[in-house]
Amino acid sequence: MFHALYTLLLSLLILITLPWWIWRYLRTPKYRDTVPQRFGLALPALPPGPRIWIHAVSVGEVMAAQGLIQQLALRYPDRQLLLSTVTKTGQQIARSLPGIQATFYLPVDLPWIVNRVLASLQPQALIVLETELWPNLFWHCKQRQIPVILVNGRLSPRSFRHYRLFRRFMERFLQPVQLFAMQSAADAERMRALGVAAERIVNTGNLKYDQAMQAADPAKLAELAARLPPPDGLIWLAASTHPGEEKILLDTLQTLRRQWPALRLILVPRHPEREAEVTALLQQSGLSHVRFSCLTAPWQEEVLLVDQVGWLTRLYRYAQIAFVGGSLIPHGGQNMLEPASQGIATLFGPHTSNFREAVRQLLEADAAIQLREQTELLSTMQQLLADPARRQQLGERAQQVVAANTGALQRTMHTLQPWLERT
Repeated sequence: MFHALYTLLLSLLILITLPWWIWRYLRTPKYRDTVPQRFGLALPALPPGPRIWIHAVSVGEVMAAQGLIQQLALRYPDRQLLLSTVTKTGQQIARSLPGIQATFYLPVDLPWIVNRVLASLQPQALIVLETELWPNLFWHCKQRQIPVILVNGRLSPRSFRHYRLFRRFMERFLQPVQLFAMQSAADAERMRALGVAAERIVNTGNLKYDQAMQAADPAKLAELAARLPPPDGLIWLAASTHPGEEKILLDTLQTLRRQWPALRLILVPRHPEREAEVTALLQQSGLSHVRFSCLTAPWQEEVLLVDQVGWLTRLYRYAQIAFVGGSLIPHGGQNMLEPASQGIATLFGPHTSNFREAVRQLLEADAAIQLREQTELLSTMQQLLADPARRQQLGERAQQVVAANTGALQRTMHTLQPWLERT
């Protein structure tokens, strides 16, 4: 009954929003090639053999899954690793990862579509990153005796309050998940409060700490150096920015350059497809700029607009200060562990609910700066630019915080081992 009601409501929602989806399909050609796979069609052709299906919704989850994928490929070389995403940018990153046999888009969570996908892929296990809950997919995995394991699980207080209102439904929806490997003790406790038995929950820590400390591929660093020689002067990097943030950052840069004319900005929007929108803001600002995809000579302009995915973690090493986006607006923040792990003075806005525990640890160690409101960005940047010793101190402490919290990958692999060897 529960799954029938969920399926009915989801079907009604799709029907109600169908005109919008058709409009988006017609207006955004790049999304058209995702439609067949979302309906369980045009799935990758696979050679015979056992398979593990890993699902990571977008860029952040795919990045967090990199170490896990490497370890799975190393420990289980006979298993084909399949990686699904929801977003286009997540898919772009997924396709670049070694160790993955095939990538595809997550199908719509309707029974007849999910069953078609499971019959085609025939996975021996489904590993889901963070808190991606798909009731029909999970239920039909259970029907086929495919273990479902949630890793790097996160349940924010806000999501917990919403889920708890429907606890009876949640208990039924979560029942097919054999194991919940959560990021923190608080996340584990919230999952238990939703009715999940304690023996199905384990606190393994956050994989993003391990991923942040992973050494960069020398070949990829060389590729970056050939494309963008290390620039001179002061470099400020604004990472994973969202609509509403770029205008604030560009206005701040204009003011700062009056006192520090050598200061330049590497601007990395969270979604590269917003390139035209951000370029329009740059043109309005009057700041000279160049797109990363168009670089043919050493970067000389005031702003470098990064319009391609997959470069951010390598670009951090060029910066003295990093601002992490999604935090000046109520989005929840993006991954501040990446610049912190590279010893860069890191700041972010007040909206960081997606990284609540990481922010707490960084602030308690005086290893990062959180703005209380947007207007503090200018004064905070002025203080950091005027105080190189303070920048160095923040960076060193941030590295120590990240290093002290690694180990989640090893614990996660230990937790997964019985389930994967059982299959």
